This record gives sequence, structure tokens and C-alpha cells, in this order.
Amino acid sequence: MLSGKRNSGSDPKGFLAIWCEMAASDLEDYRNWLTREHIADRTFSPGFLSVRLFEAVDNMRSHFILYATENADVLKGAAYKKILDNPSPWTRRIMPKFGPFDRALGEQVMKVGTGFGAHVAIWRLQVPTADCDWAMIEAHLRKVIETSGIVSVRAFQVDRGVTERASEEKTMRSGGEGEFDVLLCAEAMSEQAAQRAERALSQKLPELFPCLENHQSSCFRMIYGEAAHEGETPSSLD
Repeated sequence: MLSGKRNSGSDPKGFLAIWCEMAASDLEDYRNWLTREHIADRTFSPGFLSVRLFEAVDNMRSHFILYATENADVLKGAAYKKILDNPSPWTRRIMPKFGPFDRALGEQVMKVGTGFGAHVAIWRLQVPTADCDWAMIEAHLRKVIETSGIVSVRAFQVDRGVTERASEEKTMRSGGEGEFDVLLCAEAMSEQAAQRAERALSQKLPELFPCLENHQSSCFRMIYGEAAHEGETPSSLD
């Protein structure tokens, strides 16, 4: 059980978040790999619900990927571990080309509002979660969704024990992963609304998280999505 969290239910959804930047010369190959093989291998694995792929509004080579799972235990399970330890030839070719990369797993601890937007503002926070006043944070986030163009805000808590788990895929990438504690995601209907939310909430972070040590924020637009209840099951999973 993660500490310092606030759940709306007894079985909160899990999340897998990935940031990755690619060189311009590898961008087409990377996106083809994601949409034709890599994402589907996860989305259609047991317990995965959906995924959305985004590009940064100011850099189309920078990507954010957000998966939802039935619960956090899915990300600790044998089926997902098998995927991570059996990379395809295409995966072995593309992963060593990754530029700046980050990845985190854990569970959704809060959601205010409903629905998803075409754009998101994302914050990665380094903060001791045991010190988080989730009731106060939720009250403020409810004010955020009253802003025109913002439809929902979610908070996710990183489980570093799962994020840091060894795998064959991890040997093909460089850099640290999940070196933050909380992920905030504001869903917006336009780029302008996402950017307004990024500016406004960034200013409030020291008040909402008094023990905040550091944070990074950025805005993305959605370019692709998959859900387990739609589309064909990949032949590799038959």
C-alpha cells in the first residue's frame, strides 16, 4: 500500500506513464513502432484498459504516453513482466535510439471532473507524499476544473519499487526512471486552455505541496489512442 494517498475507491486504477524524445531521423520509425506493435502489446495484455499517445505542443519529437490499467497490481504481474523481458526485434532496434526518457508506474489516487481532453498539462513533482494534504489538494483541483476548457484533473502516485523493477527492455535504455513522486494531469479541450492551466497550477504548487522539492511541467496534444474493447487483438497475443 502506498503511503499518503487518497482513493475514491477500494481498487484504484493503475497507470504507466512514459516520456520519450526522438531524433528527427528516427521519428517516423518510432511512431510506426508505437502504433503498429509496441502499444498494442500492452493495451491488449490482461488488465490494461487504454492508452493515449501525445506530442509536446512545442516539440513534435517529444512524446508522452499514458496507459490505464484495472489496478496497480497489473503492473506487478507476470503477464506484463513477460512483455518487458521478451522485446521484439523492432523493439531491440528502436529502444537504443531513445533520447531523453522517463517512465513511472503506480496508481491513480484522485480524479476531479469527468472525461478527457485533446490536450493535457502534465506536472512531475518531487514531494514526500506522506506529507500531502489530499483533501486540501482535491478542494483546489475542483476549482481548477471550473476554468473554461478544463474538463478534469487527476493525481497519480509513483510506486518506485515497481518502476525500478529490472527487465530486459530496461537494459536497452539509458538514464533514470520515475525519479519523482506525484504526477498531475489536467485535461483540456484546447492548447490554450492547457497552457493556462499549466501556468496557474504551477504558481499554486508551493501552496498545495509545502514540502515540494522540485517539479517539471509541459503541455501535450493527443495524436493517437487505443482501448482494449476496440480494435483487433494483435496476432502476437493470439
